[in-house]
Amino acid sequence: MLHQLRDNSGRAQQAIAIFWGIIGLSSISFLVEMLYAVSVSSTADLSAGWGQFLEYSRVAVAIAQIPIRILSIVFFLQWFRRAYYNLRYLSGRPDHSDGWAVGAWFVPFLNLFRPYSIMKEIWYGTNSAAGRGRQHGLLQWWWIAYLVHGGLNRAADKVSTKAETLTELQNAASLNVFSNFADVVSAALTLMVIRYVHESEQAVALFGQVRQLGGDAPAPDDVHPTEEEQYA
Repeated sequence: MLHQLRDNSGRAQQAIAIFWGIIGLSSISFLVEMLYAVSVSSTADLSAGWGQFLEYSRVAVAIAQIPIRILSIVFFLQWFRRAYYNLRYLSGRPDHSDGWAVGAWFVPFLNLFRPYSIMKEIWYGTNSAAGRGRQHGLLQWWWIAYLVHGGLNRAADKVSTKAETLTELQNAASLNVFSNFADVVSAALTLMVIRYVHESEQAVALFGQVRQLGGDAPAPDDVHPTEEEQYA
């Protein structure tokens, strides 16, 4: 049934690339917010000179993040859905439909745990089919980072919108710093999860190709090039 698998490599590469973009922009935003927080704490005049430059920088980075955020959602969910669809040919019938793999992210309260359980299905099923390790400690940290970033981001937006006094501006600046840091961590862990599952998907695809040619599928360790092949 491996020949019925749908290719997911293009979607994985798109998702990995876009999350590198998030890491880059969020790192820039983190530095800008740090400088802004220092300026606010020193009660510097933010209406001219350095303060005005920081304000413009914050706006510019925020605008640049909008299309990146949208693309990250689209690319990740495309990859996520395809990976879940392929489970039916790797480890039996999954617990949900591949359409529900997308919908679960948008249902209030359910989106606090269902996407994680679906990702565990993908992780165990795909890595098991590839003969790779199935420990999911990485998944736990990935989901914790995702939830923490979501909470900090909402709190930062709420406080920033209402900030008027110096103390409120300082609190908003601090929350934005933590939110951007959590964003970098969350994006990095997401990238690692996608990459690991993608490597397993490629290994499974290779097994299928070998079987179609009539040979024995290579052992998992044989999928990676030897030291001599790397430098040939």
